[in-house]
Amino acid sequence: MKKLLFINLFSFCFLLIASFAIAQSHSDPPYIQVVSAEKEITIDGKLDETDWQRRFDYLIYGANSLPGDVSYTVTGGVLVDTVYVDTTTTMVMFLRKGLDLYISLQSNDKYVCRRTTGWEGDGLFMKIKDGSGNPLEYKLYYNLEGADAEIHYEEPIPGSGSGAGWKRPGTIVNSNAEIDSGYTAEMVIHLDQLGYTDVYADVVVLINIFDPDSFEDSVTTGSFHKMWWGSEWGVTGDPNEWRTLRLADPPIVTAFASTQTITLDGQLNEDFWNGADSVVVQKGSTFSSGGYYQQWNDSTNRYTDQSRAVVKFSHNGNNLYIGVVSDDKSVCKWYPGWEADGLFLWMTNKGEIPLPGQRMEIKNMYFNATIGAHTSFELSASVPTGAAEGASYEPVGTVTHTEVGGADIGYSLETVVHTEMFGYGANDTVNLSVVIWDMDYSDSVTFANTTDSADYAPNWWGTQWVAQDFEKYYLYRQVFMSTVTDVEGEISSIPGRFELLQNYPNPFNPSTTIGFNVPEQSNVSLIVYNILGKEVRTLVNGVIQPGFHTVRFDASNLASGIYFYKLKMKDQIETKKMTLLK
Repeated sequence: MKKLLFINLFSFCFLLIASFAIAQSHSDPPYIQVVSAEKEITIDGKLDETDWQRRFDYLIYGANSLPGDVSYTVTGGVLVDTVYVDTTTTMVMFLRKGLDLYISLQSNDKYVCRRTTGWEGDGLFMKIKDGSGNPLEYKLYYNLEGADAEIHYEEPIPGSGSGAGWKRPGTIVNSNAEIDSGYTAEMVIHLDQLGYTDVYADVVVLINIFDPDSFEDSVTTGSFHKMWWGSEWGVTGDPNEWRTLRLADPPIVTAFASTQTITLDGQLNEDFWNGADSVVVQKGSTFSSGGYYQQWNDSTNRYTDQSRAVVKFSHNGNNLYIGVVSDDKSVCKWYPGWEADGLFLWMTNKGEIPLPGQRMEIKNMYFNATIGAHTSFELSASVPTGAAEGASYEPVGTVTHTEVGGADIGYSLETVVHTEMFGYGANDTVNLSVVIWDMDYSDSVTFANTTDSADYAPNWWGTQWVAQDFEKYYLYRQVFMSTVTDVEGEISSIPGRFELLQNYPNPFNPSTTIGFNVPEQSNVSLIVYNILGKEVRTLVNGVIQPGFHTVRFDASNLASGIYFYKLKMKDQIETKKMTLLK
């Protein structure tokens, strides 16, 4: 059974689980996962792009704000001037496209103004650490004098970003004549100009939202309230003053071709699984799109078993193979409802985005609550009969649907999707969404007899429900069914070889995978250059173990054109060309 942590809902506590899973409440999270944008973001402050209307983790600033399933309250705040009457709520959201970090504000402020007794104004003040760990200040706020002044953007490095604001109808800045209706704003920071090269980096920040009220150019009395995520100024050197924006959510992975036929037993013991491209679906994973942990209004319940599910992809002809390996310590069904541990796959027909009533569900989940039961495999009525099949494997030590005997040691799943029945074929890109449900300590006996124990935590690559009336836009991620066959087998059959493979897919947009082999442990670099020979991205730079490796290159923030990538180990160098086609 899990150990319960009795803490106040608004305290900060986290546990390190594996390499990047951090247990967090919905108040003052140590990180926010930043998902990829589907389309270009125009910095005009209006937030009218569909990406901003999606459902993903965000921060909510407000003295009376409460968290939700994907909204998180912040670290603290202070009232600086007089009584705080207009208790403003401001939502702060994040997106990324390559190494461009987008930040948006949505505020219902009734008095948008500058603070005449100081330098502040309504809006954002943030510090961000550059690639070398040096703090830099960015500001996007209404601190200018004059009637109905515009928002003001400040940056420490010229050209490293931009910002804009939009006053909602009825808002007149620096005026108390009428009640304002709030504002929206957005900014972009070009992380590559701050020394970042990894599109899945952790970006260290602290973020303040200022809220002065009732000041006018001729009025020097008013209220001033501010709140922060991390700390107010970040000047003491204490690492606890800082929080993290975790760049995440790869838009595409590659399913290598294989000539090997799968034995559908859930064990993933075929050779092709060893070199398969994958995503890690888990709270806080850089390869997930999102997820949440539901406390069900029980502040003493903590998500201690943050299971890690590695979802792998391969294919043989039109048969798309999807494997799941989970380290779940409590494999069970959610006793109060229909949900259960396992894979919930949303599928599409080629070239179509189904309406809510037409969504296609493929489920390989532990629905059968009998102790020791395997998964049940279910298809929704909209999925063609026989279009998919699956199986599970429970290793010795895992007994499903019971906590008797101690913790489980995980499970694995195999699912085959016959993509031709959805209109796809080899060299196509399949649109799908992967949800891994993680129910813990919720079998009927444990749920009934143990207080504060049951966990309910869906995590996903793509979206949870893929319903346009719920999730809104960019519902699916992509799996490219490559014609490259047995890549790892070809490389490993030539021991001691230094080799750089052609990227796949090529041409690509916006992501591609590069494979390489090194014969010994050594310092290795893999660098991407534009056609003028200028370095645009360092993909690898450090000690690499011998063998075959792959790295994903995300060129979302680069222009179409020819690029070169160079692999170097000691005095050995190999270079290849690739084409970005947007």
